Amino acid sequence: MIDSLALPAAAAVIFTSAAIYGFGFLNAEISHWRSFWKTVPVTIMALFVVVFGGWLLTFALMLSAIGDYFLSREESKFTIGLISFLSAHLIYIWLFQQMIDTLSFGWGQGAMLLYALVYGSYLWPRAGEFRIPVLAYIFVITVMVASALMLPVGYSLVVLGSLSFAVSDSALALEMFVITNAKTRLVLSKIVWVSYIAAQGLLVIGLHEII
Repeated sequence: MIDSLALPAAAAVIFTSAAIYGFGFLNAEISHWRSFWKTVPVTIMALFVVVFGGWLLTFALMLSAIGDYFLSREESKFTIGLISFLSAHLIYIWLFQQMIDTLSFGWGQGAMLLYALVYGSYLWPRAGEFRIPVLAYIFVITVMVASALMLPVGYSLVVLGSLSFAVSDSALALEMFVITNAKTRLVLSKIVWVSYIAAQGLLVIGLHEII
């Protein structure tokens, strides 16, 4: 169980580092400092979790931090970053499967599947050379959210974290492949960052029982 004092302390450091990136480097030119501050929040989450023995969750967080780094670099590194996040989501799915009592398919899974089909079809002609990895990622995030929706009632934070990830990734796709207006892209980049940090934080807190 996560220590009651360690969690607020770690949360304060994570929030501060996320704010430094969000306010100081989010839309800055590509640099090592920008990449550093983007990877710090989730890396701290991983270090916090590993202290309490959550190895699978730590691995997922470290893969996410690696994805953060590559997505903060040149466009040529985008696919590597996407693969890192895809791998992290596969681990999250594995963790979720260990906690699911009964596999089921309800309205929530149906809604997520419909959304993935519609949004994937929308992105297909717009993602260009990245359309295959993007669609593979959409498939995995859909399975992740669908799996989270099968969890017992006590894991509502995990469900919220998974949905927040879907929001973040959807906004990122719009920013990268659809929207060209600079001001709109700026707003989207903020939505991506806030929803992403919220997603990782909710998943860490929601999965505390396995740490």
